[in-house]
Amino acid sequence: MPAGEAVVRCSERRPDGKPVGELEVSMFKAALIIDRDGILEEKARTVAETCAAASSEVAGTVAISLPGASGYRADVEPRRNSAGLPYVHVFAMAPHDLGIDGGVVVVVRSAAPEWPAAEQMLGSLRLLTRNGAPQPANDEEHPPLLPIVSRE
Repeated sequence: MPAGEAVVRCSERRPDGKPVGELEVSMFKAALIIDRDGILEEKARTVAETCAAASSEVAGTVAISLPGASGYRADVEPRRNSAGLPYVHVFAMAPHDLGIDGGVVVVVRSAAPEWPAAEQMLGSLRLLTRNGAPQPANDEEHPPLLPIVSRE
């Protein structure tokens, strides 16, 4: 499937109908051989800036490393109490397989700084390599490296 054509969204609501959180996964096409780190960092920052509301600010980007993949994380932090889903975490990552000319963007939006369902979904993340083999982003040997709440 070509990059940019598939977006997967998952959400959770409280019994009263108010949103708890939303997770979105999409793909993007990029020439990662030329400037891998720069492209992934820019993608994370750009998506985070797009998600930031007037009452929020992008806290910056942090490099992340996974078994078989790497990338960047950008956080949007609300400046004051905000309604809806003010906490936003953006992950732009790509497998180490240089035969793939694109990456994955994961956007997590939540009403509170912690959202356990997002932690579980990110813990189950798998990235496909050029030969179609799934590469776990997190596994039993490697503790989860995609923290939702705390910045490292």
